[in-house]
Amino acid sequence: MMPRKFLIEETKPGEAHKNMKIGIVSDTHDHVSRTKKAVEIFNQEKVEMVIHCGDIVSPFMLQFFSELKCPIKFLLGNNTGDILLHCRYAKEFGLPYPEFGTFFSMEAAGKKIAVYHGDHQEITEALIKCGDYDCVFSGHDHVSRIEKIGKVIWVNPGTLADSHKQGMNPPSIAVYDGAAHAARIIEITA
Repeated sequence: MMPRKFLIEETKPGEAHKNMKIGIVSDTHDHVSRTKKAVEIFNQEKVEMVIHCGDIVSPFMLQFFSELKCPIKFLLGNNTGDILLHCRYAKEFGLPYPEFGTFFSMEAAGKKIAVYHGDHQEITEALIKCGDYDCVFSGHDHVSRIEKIGKVIWVNPGTLADSHKQGMNPPSIAVYDGAAHAARIIEITA
């Protein structure tokens, strides 16, 4: 397989990419069929970037993201698998190296975005309340939600894992629309 190379061009607020759609996924936890379905949906939705909020888990899962028709940026999360193998597979499949740890920030879709795995609810709340971000994307707890808190939109796309605890939603992903500053949850039925 020939590796693909994507440059992730982060945009500054006020630039032309305000209409950008961003796919958001988290906690794939080695679910192959649902990951393939999520990639298929992101391609159908014509998202211009995918952000994975962490817990891909096994490095072999990266091969399924190589089918995306856009760049991906991802965290390792708190269930990382073999970090060196993640880096080797990312290179092999033409994907960027993972963001080490559980947080990164970026500007895209004319918005300042915080991406946090979500390990600590207090940190998620601080990112939302601090006023530095337009969007906070997180995962970890496997519960999908979209909340608007002041000017901040908080998106947790949920998980691709089976529902295994009370309060979990069915497996899902999310799509953020920069023009509308809104997001929606999409259930995965694969």
